[in-house]
Amino acid sequence: MIRYLSAEHLKFRRSVSRKLVVIVPLLNLLVSFLMNPTYTMTNTFNWWSIFFIPLTVALLSGLSHQKEQRAVNYNRIFLLPVSLSRIWYGKVFIIAIYMLLMLLVFELMLFALQLIFPSLIQVSPTLLAILLLWVSTLWQIPFCLWLSRRWGMTGTLLINVMTGLVLGIYAAPLRGWWLSPWSWPIRMMCPAIGVHPNGVPLTAGDPLWNFAVIPAGLLFSIVLFLIVLLGTGSAFSRQAQTLSVQTGRH
Repeated sequence: MIRYLSAEHLKFRRSVSRKLVVIVPLLNLLVSFLMNPTYTMTNTFNWWSIFFIPLTVALLSGLSHQKEQRAVNYNRIFLLPVSLSRIWYGKVFIIAIYMLLMLLVFELMLFALQLIFPSLIQVSPTLLAILLLWVSTLWQIPFCLWLSRRWGMTGTLLINVMTGLVLGIYAAPLRGWWLSPWSWPIRMMCPAIGVHPNGVPLTAGDPLWNFAVIPAGLLFSIVLFLIVLLGTGSAFSRQAQTLSVQTGRH
């Protein structure tokens, strides 16, 4: 599996994908700080969950698809004597690593801001929030890779970002928040950071402070990730087998 990860990592070399690891956290902080410096920390985590993570996952997935599409539209990969499902898993795991690195870079930026504005930024609870954001959005990676192969980068961006903005924000404060996977990270940010899905800090006694949603959200996220990962990996492998049969007939 290491070979597959290394190969996918090399494909991102000298590409905009690596630059996004720094650009997106910086953009999030700038937007949140300019909107309201007092609530910079809560705003950044709210923006991560509702917009920047769906956007970045869709971008990285779309860029990964474009590289393969330009290389003879995946045909070179399909005809190689390798495990197609492992190639797919390699693509997913590399994007997952990039997303984790991006969130860790964001954590370092928060730490730097805390040194400059100690009264505005409190870093202590943010490591848990970063872990929750990462795990709860892992399922979006194989989903967006699959979307990219179907509808390209533009379609993937529209579907993942708009669904997160609409269904994610709408469902997050409701009792049925668990019905919308896009609402899971938004809902877990409520007790983890103390922010309402609309971006306003939670008041004392607000029912959204319920920490019971965190283990439930993590469980849902891991299960959905495995289902989407295995399902899309199997579909990718079957497509290669179909191509091989058609090539053999010719």
